[in-house]
Amino acid sequence: MIDHLPALQVVVPMIAAPLCLLLRRGGGARWLATGVSWACLAMAGALLRRALGGDAISYEMGGWPAPWGIEYRVDVTSAYVLVIVAAIASVVLPVGP
Repeated sequence: MIDHLPALQVVVPMIAAPLCLLLRRGGGARWLATGVSWACLAMAGALLRRALGGDAISYEMGGWPAPWGIEYRVDVTSAYVLVIVAAIASVVLPVGP
């Protein structure tokens, strides 16, 4: 599962968005969005820790090599930005209207 963290960082919020639409009554959508944002922060932290330990993380979407498929790369700089964005989302979401 740790090998799929770059893909999960993108896929988990995309799956949660329609679920939040279904749970829009009551506080279910807010709780789901808050949980997903904190999970994304944890995944971003794990990606940063892994990027600090060595080279850039490369993930081939669908198993296709780079010229034909999509290659998702996470280096130290992008991992830092990912942590900052995920932290802002995790802190601001519960406070918002």
